[in-house]
Amino acid sequence: FLADHSLDLAEKDFTVNTVAGAMKSFFSELPDPLVPYNMQIELVEAHSATRDGGGNVPTATTVNGLVPSHRVSHNQRVNLMTSENLSICFWPTLMRPDFSTMDALTATRTYQTIIELFIQQCPFFF
Repeated sequence: FLADHSLDLAEKDFTVNTVAGAMKSFFSELPDPLVPYNMQIELVEAHSATRDGGGNVPTATTVNGLVPSHRVSHNQRVNLMTSENLSICFWPTLMRPDFSTMDALTATRTYQTIIELFIQQCPFFF
């Protein structure tokens, strides 16, 4: 895909799992996570503020630069991949938290919820 941006995956004889695995591998090999670490701090703070009732949903400028893809969740009746299921599969690859700290371990549900929100509200954020 890097060599040919017009590659049509539908024409190829790839399984869905192969494509998803390749995509996760691509994201995990990036020098920095797709959701940069400094943005993760802001997003977790914004998420905490909304849960406490004192804040707003992160603005579009907060997540500017992320690449959206939510077409899969729109076909959840066929593929069973709801936005929650997608976020569970992809948040560790997209955010790459440092699991050696207790903060990262306790924030896993928050990270997953943030990615789920990005998927659900893709037109707003992106």
